[in-house]
Amino acid sequence: MAKEYLTIRRFAQLRGVNINSLRYYEKLKILVPAWIDPQTKYRYYLPEQLITLDMILLCIQLGIPLKTLREYMDENGNLKEKVILEKGKERLLSQISELQQGIELTEFQINSIEENQKYSGQTGIYRRRIKERYLMETPFNGDFGALHEKEEAAMKLFNDAQAQSMVPVFPAGIVIHCETAPISYSFFVQVLHPDRSVSRIIRIPEAEFLCRQLDITPEMDLLETLRRDFDTDQLELAIIANMPLAKTSFNSWHSEVQVPV
Repeated sequence: MAKEYLTIRRFAQLRGVNINSLRYYEKLKILVPAWIDPQTKYRYYLPEQLITLDMILLCIQLGIPLKTLREYMDENGNLKEKVILEKGKERLLSQISELQQGIELTEFQINSIEENQKYSGQTGIYRRRIKERYLMETPFNGDFGALHEKEEAAMKLFNDAQAQSMVPVFPAGIVIHCETAPISYSFFVQVLHPDRSVSRIIRIPEAEFLCRQLDITPEMDLLETLRRDFDTDQLELAIIANMPLAKTSFNSWHSEVQVPV
């Protein structure tokens, strides 16, 4: 056997990989030993094959599935380095976009909690100025006491917003359309980067709202609760938004009724 060959153990050591990993790469036919001893079945590699191993390790770092690497090989079995790097760059940019969105969502939630803390524990009706927001809504004609119906409707709304490249955030809740006959209800989720061409997007301009906090329970009659404090005959809509605070209780849905002044 020529001296330029490296044993599988030495080849693995030069890049700090596991021998089982090399056997896996061989199984995928993306890094095949240069020579296999027909008697001992020992595997040997050429030093120049370290370049291929380096590209495989880079693909792992970039998140490119190894099972797809054969798509990036030429007719001689060589990896197309430029194509792999371009694909890796594409994946990294996508990850950066997801991280930036995650930061945006986190900052929004922190700001919401800090703003809500200013009104935590308020009793009775109070005034609150709320910035412009966009809500994506979906009609709900089910039973508010049926938790699974509400969860399914809310999850579908959340997924629809994501599918249309909008960013759903909390608060979410219920819109009561008092201008319709009969009064109708919708679930909503607030969205960042709204697509205004979507019919289910409603804009709530920055304004003063009359607010009241309450803990929503399955048996609660939302309309009767609203009528106790507000003249629904004079309203176009009322918003019942969940009220994220620094601490969350799981035995109730702490919310805020918001009625535009």
